[in-house]
Amino acid sequence: MTIREIRVDEELWNQATALRRAEWRATIEDLVQDGQLAPKYTGYFVLAKVSPDAAELEFLDDEGELREAVTIPFAITAHILSEYLQIITRMDSEAHETGRLEALDMGKKVVHDTAARALAQALPELAANHATYRKLFSMLVALQVDTTKLIHARAHLFRDQEP
Repeated sequence: MTIREIRVDEELWNQATALRRAEWRATIEDLVQDGQLAPKYTGYFVLAKVSPDAAELEFLDDEGELREAVTIPFAITAHILSEYLQIITRMDSEAHETGRLEALDMGKKVVHDTAARALAQALPELAANHATYRKLFSMLVALQVDTTKLIHARAHLFRDQEP
């Protein structure tokens, strides 16, 4: 068993559009269903909070009591996120050029892997494997950036494989 459920902070949730909430649900479902957090985080409910500088994951027990908290500074992946979004923007604008799109998609995967490795290095106790750190990065991207207008931002949800 891994975590039971992840919820986005109510204030942030209420400020989001329905489409953005759907994006969050997709990345969260991917992490909950297929992610493998470290054993000390299993069996909890998670509340995801976002500030301008970090995401915080609060691990809550059945009574809603805080048992663990992990802060993920956005600085860990800030330069990687910028590169990732540049690639996605180019993919969206060059979608008609098939060969170019394939090359950009490979670049996106490489950057996604780089982000996963950066998270693993900064927070080695959080997850059990590279694929989970990839899924975590996907969720962090969705929480930080409104990706609903970026067509190729969501494609990774269906191809998130370990290298």
